[in-house]
Amino acid sequence: MRNFLSGIFVLTNCFFVYTQTLDLDLSLSSSNTLDIVKQNNGLIWVATDEGLNVFYDDEKYVFYSNIQDSLSLLNSKVDRLIVTSSDNLVALSQDGLSVFNSEAFDFKQIKLNSRPVSIVEDSFNSDLWVATENSGYYVISSDFKIKSHYTFDPLSPLSISTSKFSDSDEKLIIFEIDKIYIGTNNGLNIFDKKLNTFKRFFKGKKSLFTTNKLVGIEKYQDKILIATENELVLFDYKNNKFEHNVLSPLPISFLTYFSDDQLILNTLNKKFKIIINDNKVSINALKTNYIPNKKNITFSNNHIYFWDNNSNIISQTDYDFLNKKSIKVNGLLNSLKTKNNDLFIATNSGIKTLNQENSSVTNLIDFKNSDFFYSYDNQLININNNTIEIKDLVNNKFYKMRFSVDFSKMSFETDQNLIFIGNQNIHLFDITKKKFYKSVISSDLFNNYTINNLKSIDNTLYVSHDNGLFEVSKELFKDDKSSSEIIFYDFNELLNSNVPRGFMDIEKIGLYFYVTNQQSGLSIYENDFNSFVENFKFDGNPLKSLATSTPTKLLYNENEKILYVGSIGSGLFKYSLNENIFSNLNIEDGLLSNNVYDFLQFSDRLFFQSGTGINFLENGLLKNITLEDGLSPVTFHDKSLHKINDKVVVSGKELIQTFSMESINSSNDNFSINIFNIVGIDELNKKNIVALSDNIIEVDYQTKTLSFDLYSDNSYKSNQLKYFVEKVDSKELIKNGYNNQVQLSGLPYYTSNLIFYAVNGNGVKSSNSLQISVYNAPPWWLRVESIVGYFILLIVFITFFVKYREKKTKERMEGERKTKELEEAKELQNSLLPKVNPTVPGYEISTYLKPATEIGGDYYDFFYKKDEYFYAICGDATGHGVISGIMVSVTKAGLHGIPMGDPSSILGKLNRIVKRVNFGRLRMSLSVAKFDKKSVELSSAAMPPTYFFSVKSKKLEEVLVPNLPLGGLESEIFDGVKKEFDNGDVMVMISDGLPELPNPENDLLDYEKVENCISNNAHKNANEIKEALVNLCDDWASGVMNPDDITIVVIKKIT
Repeated sequence: MRNFLSGIFVLTNCFFVYTQTLDLDLSLSSSNTLDIVKQNNGLIWVATDEGLNVFYDDEKYVFYSNIQDSLSLLNSKVDRLIVTSSDNLVALSQDGLSVFNSEAFDFKQIKLNSRPVSIVEDSFNSDLWVATENSGYYVISSDFKIKSHYTFDPLSPLSISTSKFSDSDEKLIIFEIDKIYIGTNNGLNIFDKKLNTFKRFFKGKKSLFTTNKLVGIEKYQDKILIATENELVLFDYKNNKFEHNVLSPLPISFLTYFSDDQLILNTLNKKFKIIINDNKVSINALKTNYIPNKKNITFSNNHIYFWDNNSNIISQTDYDFLNKKSIKVNGLLNSLKTKNNDLFIATNSGIKTLNQENSSVTNLIDFKNSDFFYSYDNQLININNNTIEIKDLVNNKFYKMRFSVDFSKMSFETDQNLIFIGNQNIHLFDITKKKFYKSVISSDLFNNYTINNLKSIDNTLYVSHDNGLFEVSKELFKDDKSSSEIIFYDFNELLNSNVPRGFMDIEKIGLYFYVTNQQSGLSIYENDFNSFVENFKFDGNPLKSLATSTPTKLLYNENEKILYVGSIGSGLFKYSLNENIFSNLNIEDGLLSNNVYDFLQFSDRLFFQSGTGINFLENGLLKNITLEDGLSPVTFHDKSLHKINDKVVVSGKELIQTFSMESINSSNDNFSINIFNIVGIDELNKKNIVALSDNIIEVDYQTKTLSFDLYSDNSYKSNQLKYFVEKVDSKELIKNGYNNQVQLSGLPYYTSNLIFYAVNGNGVKSSNSLQISVYNAPPWWLRVESIVGYFILLIVFITFFVKYREKKTKERMEGERKTKELEEAKELQNSLLPKVNPTVPGYEISTYLKPATEIGGDYYDFFYKKDEYFYAICGDATGHGVISGIMVSVTKAGLHGIPMGDPSSILGKLNRIVKRVNFGRLRMSLSVAKFDKKSVELSSAAMPPTYFFSVKSKKLEEVLVPNLPLGGLESEIFDGVKKEFDNGDVMVMISDGLPELPNPENDLLDYEKVENCISNNAHKNANEIKEALVNLCDDWASGVMNPDDITIVVIKKIT
């Protein structure tokens, strides 16, 4: 969602400008979007027919109507959205208005007698005038209370002339300091703010109207121009008189300003420009024929958009009506809104946007595809397949040469005007002469090795192959070819084991060669590659060795005495030759990716290609260039970074792009942060919205954690924001990284002060800091007065305490400690189980759990609320011991923290909780059964089958619901079944410890014996059925310890 817009910049005549129409990838509650607005604080609101969506960064929240909650939306279908001048959001629906309260994170409902069709704000007092379909106008004050209600009264000549309005009537109202002018389909109304009365004007000699239906009203200097269906009428509002009218040559549809001084009259087939001189109105046909006949017009900074509801075509033009285009939208239009340079289109198939801004990155269009790119002496050279192309920027000439050689799988290296090309042979291309020399050095001169890399240093070309390298004097490309001028360095496990087996890159510093390859990492050689000096293979010390096994490119900065080392998977390394130590930059420091492939030193900046973008170091800050700057992700070349004059060029197989630092630095880096909501979490993981009033939060001791959901008002690179929290009182700085949800636990009692701020990927700090005071009320027993009482009691009993301590011996204390630890472990398991089975009218319940260890992984539970619900739970955590107990604890806490519903939805919510806690490979199996009067609904997460005995059919049924365990896939959808459950019916839930119980011969009990036992005892009560299964276990095991926990839950319907 952040990448709403791309942009454009022009370098020379070999670059082009492009725009995009984008589908915003928003996860909406409904694809039928009815309206969209963007607040000044950066929140994007989308109205749909199934809820109100709000988006911030990559997150969203959906609001729905709840008839039992007076602080919810009035209606889940929201027709329109309005943002007031004070940046308050107002949602219009069938029932009235819903005003969002950002501090309390809820809505104020304003119920109206009829559907609101438009809202217009009085700029003089911030009142909202709400036109309704059948109930006239409501006036809403700035504190969102109904201030007045005006309807047509046939007995009062001082009332408004009609109570019926339509969506287009928001264009027919003008506010002045003491008057309001309202056009209707039944004449003109002038409202006197002091007298609180209306004065009506209908067709006739006084008003100069020939019809009562008004279609436009605009202020022009000190006059008001009124459009009816038939004519234009000039009204002097200062002297309160109608001065002049002029008939329209065609029926008028609307009147509007296209610019500060350009007033346009729209008719069915033609558009006219209005000119007013000496209180006279004239209608002049426009020279342009490009104003489409569409009902709606939307204005942006640079463009005008014409569109109709339920159409899929938008007509765009600039204010001179010169640059025009038709935009086809995938969907039918419901709304089109602009905010700054953002354009949002609400359709019945989601939200769309249109590229409005210029980008910092430009595409080089002369070259469509590329295997290699190079720039030399104001010439751009591109090699692709069997073709070499040259663009001469000075003479604006283009050369294209085809050869009988396929360059697509070759290695390339350059030296000024020369391009060396190698694979089976070494070829040469001279840029100055524009001449290709095929097989300058043939493979028979270098033992038919296959070349995989080339490196030019001074007067030598170094050539890499799979078993070493060789060096070639560049004189060999000029003189007679002799193998004596080729020096070979071949790897041999016994004789030359230190020779590099090829290279990724070579950097020569003084007499030393620094070489990277995949076999040995980074190594140093002196003078030649037979003189091995040192290898930096990682030895556990990240300062003295290279913490990667896959180094790539090298770049040496002479001034800094720093060798930069790229890597795959480990980021960027800096090796200080003076200090002989390594340092590392990775994703956590702001790298776009931990894969670094190429370098470019340009002026005082170091650029490096990282992942799908470009990072660069500038004044000690790590910055980046990404898709949001217009950089398209492509398959980058090995040598992908170049410079042309003051531009950086980024080359790839599909696209070559360029940018200047001036254009990059002109990007909008300014941003502020806001709080979307604040959630308080208690010890049971129950969450509640916490209100923020005047930057003060008030909670009590039951709130254990506060979660602050932060976001940026600027979507530009907002995913690269790092968030910080400063605890003012303790002077502690918390670095929350890229996580915009800041959770604070252990807040001190009484008042503490917090400061929130963020820093973006370019090192720019947010323009604001959020200063929040938190008042955490302690429990009564921890208040100051209570503590004073405790101190007095402490003095009274201190003598007894000392005597008690002296009586204890170290041995007894140690024994008590061990006993206590064992008891606590046992109590942990027992605490997770019900103390007693619930008494549920109409049901018999009997349970049994035999653990395999001190802390078992099996679990059962019941949730019963009289006359509302009855649930039975049976679960099994993988493994045994403490970790299984913790997993069961999380499951139990989750069950207590989520609302009761159908078993499938309960498992879905529990699955997300267990997945986010992240127990590694451990999983939780669980069955949930919900009992109603005549039925039971069951869903299971990888539990053994549940057995149902029906009295009616006298049959025992084994029911297995095939779902994944909890903690597997977060998106898992859990299936369920529903069975009849009448009087005498029995349901038995078990864990896999029962059928998998071994006997002394190591044979398993298996499911068949369990099924037969249940079937044979189904006519008995629940406890007897359970005892029959327990006896079956004991008889089968014959004293063998059960290796897994055994759980049995029997429920029988008795009425």
